[in-house]
Amino acid sequence: MCRRALLLIGSLFLGISCSYAQDTTAIPSGDDFIFSSTHLKPGIYRSFKEFQQNAPSQNGQVVIRNRSAAAQIYLLASRNELHIIDSTGQEHKVKDCWGYSDGRDVYIRDNGLNRLQEIGYYCLYEIHAIAATPVANPGAITFNTPPPSEKKKVINIVTGQVYDLTLYNLRKYILPQDKALLDTFNTDAKKRERLEYYIQWFNARNTPVL
Repeated sequence: MCRRALLLIGSLFLGISCSYAQDTTAIPSGDDFIFSSTHLKPGIYRSFKEFQQNAPSQNGQVVIRNRSAAAQIYLLASRNELHIIDSTGQEHKVKDCWGYSDGRDVYIRDNGLNRLQEIGYYCLYEIHAIAATPVANPGAITFNTPPPSEKKKVINIVTGQVYDLTLYNLRKYILPQDKALLDTFNTDAKKRERLEYYIQWFNARNTPVL
């Protein structure tokens, strides 16, 4: 959904004017800041700074290798990992990176690779984890493997700070930057069901400044 549509939705729901809370004169233009970039440069980000500047430092054919649920449990490993194929056709595991872009989407490494669902003041993504419970069997230890659990997180596009998407974090760290939105959040009886929407509305009403 585009920023203008989100802005309209937020204004109708909140009943408040949608003025931007920050001065936008210092925002880099073009591809120097991923927030205002017109296109994503494909490649591997070695750091948050490379993501922020839309400047991946490593390029090549990227391959995602998925792990089974059993491997995730017994090896205490993430659900997938990033590999790259070099000019000779050899495949190598990427041992240290922040994430990567395929030119269409951005993926952050956090218990595997997770697509950013929204790039804004706060970038939204979801991680999937498997938490097994031990089962007592004579002579052996086995595990029950429940379905993957899901957790929403957000990244501040200016600082790189990552927060779990919770009531507490919205009230304490994110929404205080927009007092009108915070006031609405505090009086919203259904806010538990609308955490993701408040991130979208905050993004539509506020522009990050480097």
